[in-house]
Amino acid sequence: DPATGRTCQACHMPPNGDATFALPEKGGLAHPPTSIPSHLDIGVTDLTLMRHTVDLDVRARRDGGAVVVTTTLTNSGAGHHVPTDHPGRHLLLVVEARDADGATLALVEGPTVPAWGGSLAGTPGKGYAKVLRDLATGEAPVVSYWKQALVESDTRLAALASDTATFRFAAPSGRVTVAARVVFRRLFQPLAERYGWELGELTMAERRVGVPGRAVARHLRR
Repeated sequence: DPATGRTCQACHMPPNGDATFALPEKGGLAHPPTSIPSHLDIGVTDLTLMRHTVDLDVRARRDGGAVVVTTTLTNSGAGHHVPTDHPGRHLLLVVEARDADGATLALVEGPTVPAWGGSLAGTPGKGYAKVLRDLATGEAPVVSYWKQALVESDTRLAALASDTATFRFAAPSGRVTVAARVVFRRLFQPLAERYGWELGELTMAERRVGVPGRAVARHLRR
């Protein structure tokens, strides 16, 4: 990060208290522990790291007989695209609105999770991934990057980039609760189920906001 001077090593190789590069009995000299990166190679298995990678902002307002939800997902903590590395990795933004009784409100307008989102496909939300298509078979998404493949789409978040989405839900006059979360998966669910591989799911961010009920006009008989 040119603004803060934060490096790749600060996230993936944080100091672990070592004060020497080499063993003292082998001539290693003492250094400030904060100046010695570790070799922990922290990555997607570290929940703290993952939850400090993206920021999720959620705003909701009434608009007539609907509730309009605006989400902004920002890659605030990584100096690279999110997600990165293995092409099976992806993020799913999932948004839902419920009435005062807990019933799910219908989406009137807005994006939905792509088909490769597995159990979440078709629900209000978005997908962020680098989707590969096998050149020989035409299958997508695939993770066999060692074979000839085309990049069908790339919706990942670049470093410090943001993506904003708007959802419109049909809403009653009572109070509405909006919940949004960002799910990270190591592999596309259809592929994981086909081969019996681990899905590796974790929640990177979640937000919940309330929308007050709409005032109802009362006509008084004179």
